[in-house]
Amino acid sequence: MPKSLQVLLRDAHHTVEAENHAVLAQNGFADIKPWHAAVLRNLGENGARPSELAMRAGITRQAVTKVLDELERLDVLRRYPDPDDGRGVIVRYTDRGRAGLDIVRKRMLELEAEFAERVGGTRWADARAVLETLFDDREQGPEQLTTRDHQAPMNASQDRAP
Repeated sequence: MPKSLQVLLRDAHHTVEAENHAVLAQNGFADIKPWHAAVLRNLGENGARPSELAMRAGITRQAVTKVLDELERLDVLRRYPDPDDGRGVIVRYTDRGRAGLDIVRKRMLELEAEFAERVGGTRWADARAVLETLFDDREQGPEQLTTRDHQAPMNASQDRAP
């Protein structure tokens, strides 16, 4: 029996997370732990409020606060006063955090090139386009997909690299 979609996506997620952790450790960021990723991957270029991070990461506000404390101690991010809300804060990368982000982004481009080499450029582009269509819109979660959004999978002969 083939792996379920859930297991395939889980395995893909674990592969990418392991690559991120490894490349960071190799480049002087061994202090960034895998559990920090839930916050870091949701921070964005312009920062975010802790409540937004909690929502995006699917974790509690208390858990976000703990991770933010750790990452601030590691000089990866800082909390700044929110100019629109005197009681709130905006979390942003520090220079060190941006350097780590640049390292991860470079590795992700390399990893995508490796995937394209393994399966063929056209197949990789198609796979990436499908994933973007299904999951790139944060407003449309899996629960909002209807059966008309799903098509039968291609047969195995159509899904092979040339």
